[in-house]
Amino acid sequence: MSFRLHDFDPIGLAMDWLETCKRKQLAALTELYAETAIVECECEGVGNFVGHRRILEYWRPKFALPPRPFKLEHIWPEAAGIALVYRFGDQPLARVSFQFDAAGKIVRSRCRPEPALPLATAFRIDPWADGSSHTPAGKRQRT
Repeated sequence: MSFRLHDFDPIGLAMDWLETCKRKQLAALTELYAETAIVECECEGVGNFVGHRRILEYWRPKFALPPRPFKLEHIWPEAAGIALVYRFGDQPLARVSFQFDAAGKIVRSRCRPEPALPLATAFRIDPWADGSSHTPAGKRQRT
């Protein structure tokens, strides 16, 4: 007997979502969602969409646009599901968080802009910016 945390692979399902978006497979995309799923969009100030019919209404105009690549930037588990950050063509980064039911269907997804932080942001704090000298740990300065 093998141990399984879930009867489905949430990261795999999030990747399936991204792949159906890349291929503009509207019917396949809506099949990833539960019948009463909720899509919350904060990217364009659009709002909430409940159920397959409304989710189709939300995605249909997006899939009608000229082809642009969906590019995965990051994916990670969250407390309630999975989050991924992607880029749609030349648009800014977007984050989508997914929550799943026991059958592996998306019951809620929430998209919102992902702040683009330059890699150097994490290194901007300079503890020696005040001009004080620095002695590496374990070394003595000669006097």
